[in-house]
Amino acid sequence: MNLIQTIQFPGVSAEKLYNAYLNSTEHGKMTTSGEGADKTTYYRPRVGNVANAQLGDELRCWGFQDEKGNQVYNLKATILEMVPNKLIVQTWKNLPFTLATNKDLVTDLPSTLVLKFRTTAFGSEIQMAHINVPDYEVFIEMTGERDALGNIINTHWGLQYWEPMQKYFGCNQ
Repeated sequence: MNLIQTIQFPGVSAEKLYNAYLNSTEHGKMTTSGEGADKTTYYRPRVGNVANAQLGDELRCWGFQDEKGNQVYNLKATILEMVPNKLIVQTWKNLPFTLATNKDLVTDLPSTLVLKFRTTAFGSEIQMAHINVPDYEVFIEMTGERDALGNIINTHWGLQYWEPMQKYFGCNQ
């Protein structure tokens, strides 16, 4: 399944959105990850957590500690391509990919996320294409959601990214 969305950010520059997306602290603050330092970070192999992402770094979001005290992230996404202030391409796989009601359908393939940042007459917009999202049914016990994974992810983009980002940047006041 492929998901396509465009979201407007009146009064916010494409550069500001791009830079916030690639900054560990701002990424956490502008999404539903919220305030905890352990909830969102960019991770660089052989270096560890970093403040600002580069090509090859891994975004780790919505962190929590499992029953053994290990840090776990609901999302892991690796940056494949970057064009300053214009484009971010990532592999993308979150925990619900593993929650298929038919375990035989679970894929180990990540989806691909393409974010295009564009200046508009009123500010900027992000054009999002989320490609190769599995469409098998999942059940997310924590939220009680049962639906095709693509439908859940499509809805959650608004709930976990677009709405909190617009609030963070003061777009919906």
